Amino acid sequence: MPSGRRKTGKVTMQDIAERLGISKVSVSKAFSGKGSISAGLRLSIFNAAREMGYERTPPDSADRFAFIVPDHFFLETDAFYSDMYGYFSRECQKNGCLATLVIVSRADREHMRLPVSFQMEAFSGMAVAGEMPDAYLKLLEKPDCPMVLLDFDSRAVSASAVLTENYHWGCLVTQHLADLGHRRIGFVGQPGATRSITDRYFGYRSALLLNKLPYREEWLLVNNDTLTGLYRSDIPLPREMPTAFVCHCDMAAHYLLATLNQQGLRCPEDVSIVSFDNTRLAETCRPALTSVAIDTKAFARLALELLTDSKNRGTGRRIYLPASLVRRSSDGPAPEGSGV
Repeated sequence: MPSGRRKTGKVTMQDIAERLGISKVSVSKAFSGKGSISAGLRLSIFNAAREMGYERTPPDSADRFAFIVPDHFFLETDAFYSDMYGYFSRECQKNGCLATLVIVSRADREHMRLPVSFQMEAFSGMAVAGEMPDAYLKLLEKPDCPMVLLDFDSRAVSASAVLTENYHWGCLVTQHLADLGHRRIGFVGQPGATRSITDRYFGYRSALLLNKLPYREEWLLVNNDTLTGLYRSDIPLPREMPTAFVCHCDMAAHYLLATLNQQGLRCPEDVSIVSFDNTRLAETCRPALTSVAIDTKAFARLALELLTDSKNRGTGRRIYLPASLVRRSSDGPAPEGSGV
């Protein structure tokens, strides 16, 4: 700490910034959900704040809501869930309550162990994002503490859910590629890894059937570790390449682009790509990704509404948010002479 500054006993954003060797502005952006803060830096800031005992302005009597997410989802650098938490925190702040980020590690899940931060605090409700096994959801469930599930669904607990119509959009984006003349369409993602990936995959398969297009096992690519969330570009490509891929998220598409580049294939001239989530990564990729836009702000707003409205508690409501396809540069007509 600089010698000219007197410590007051209350931890400030400047204290957090000095501990991490970053600017106070970066800390402020992380808490507000604004600005281009990477998921890794945002997590470091949240962890440091928790360890240092940083408290934000709402009073001690304010309701406190947990935002619970598995570590491998939160650490994905396309920032889908960290953005969702940022918006959730801002919604809480606007409504005079507090948000606490609870990261569930792989060890916590495997040993059916509650995170320490979850055990140390009393919550008025909890938003669980990114998918959690049913058994772990039952472990989290508490009497008189409503739960809402974000981006996945489960009937194992008395919780409402905010969802995207993943099956529908998996079908629509595959149809979009078929309308562009593509007859060999692959999928990037591991069916069964999460409900959202599974639904997108079966939407893709449905569109192939409806268009009488072939499906081949070698056209199903997996370029991430489903346990750690880490992606890789050094994956083998099929001998007979599809002319288009549906990717389960922008990060999967980003790494597929790297794989194609390594093999001398161009996007979209040789291979078109459509992905999901429309994160900042979709805009910064080269070429920029055509992606299904999912409103993380709406997820956060509805989560807090469901947690604070007593009429919605324990009703098991399922709310499906609208989405839209944002066209950019990664998709185009099928190459000439590429028919099945």
